[in-house]
Amino acid sequence: MKLNTSTVRKALAVAIAATVCGSASAAVTDRVYFSAAPLVLVWGTDASGNPAVVSDFVLVNTASGTPGTDLTAASVIPVITGSMTPVPTAPAGNSLYAITNPAAAPAGGGVVTDAGTAGQLDAADTYTAFGLGATTNIAFAAGPQSHSFYVASNSAFDIFAQTGAATYTGNFTAGTVPLTAVTWAMSISTAATTDGGVSWGGAAAQDPTTGGTGVIAATNLNAFAAATKVFDGGRRTAAASGSILAQSVRFTVQYGLNYNLSLGTGSISVPVTYTVYTP
Repeated sequence: MKLNTSTVRKALAVAIAATVCGSASAAVTDRVYFSAAPLVLVWGTDASGNPAVVSDFVLVNTASGTPGTDLTAASVIPVITGSMTPVPTAPAGNSLYAITNPAAAPAGGGVVTDAGTAGQLDAADTYTAFGLGATTNIAFAAGPQSHSFYVASNSAFDIFAQTGAATYTGNFTAGTVPLTAVTWAMSISTAATTDGGVSWGGAAAQDPTTGGTGVIAATNLNAFAAATKVFDGGRRTAAASGSILAQSVRFTVQYGLNYNLSLGTGSISVPVTYTVYTP
């Protein structure tokens, strides 16, 4: 049988084409990747008094027990608790006096009305008359020394505190008013709250203590001569989807001084730096 060469050529061409098409390929390999670093945002006010400003943007992926990496140059300025009024970096004015253990008569004695500069004793303020008993005394009111800052995080974190050099005036000296005389206590709040027109916390926030040991017991400023852990965290503040404000908790620090008339007049100013650490 004689083969038709034209037919053979066509068959070979089809076979070759099928072989080439079957072995040819074009590969495009794409890759999608996201990784969330452990992050802590600390906010309060700034040097201009603007409320709700994040001035510490901290990555806590350093070695455990070391400061996190702060990606902002500024530092958070705490607020007077319950407001967005910044704690002054150069305090001035006089502390309010509180009357402790006034006599039962007259009723309601020793009550101060802070009518002038808030948190400062001045000529616009008034006190109601009070009776003297065996233990009636005078002290500094605690309210003006309640300071707060706010934290939102996606991971656990610790906080360390360290005092700087104290500055004294008048009769107050390191001998008459040592740092052991200045009391310190910290607390955490997660409840939905509005401070100075800024709403924060609520269902999207949670106490970061769980899984850690939380805030250390009340002490005095002498305990923080070296960087000292004051909060040991175990989880993030963010409990559910929401804004940074909604996922924030408030750290409040109260400072006290057991003043009495024998200390005379004067002032003590102590800087206390709070730093976020990797747990």
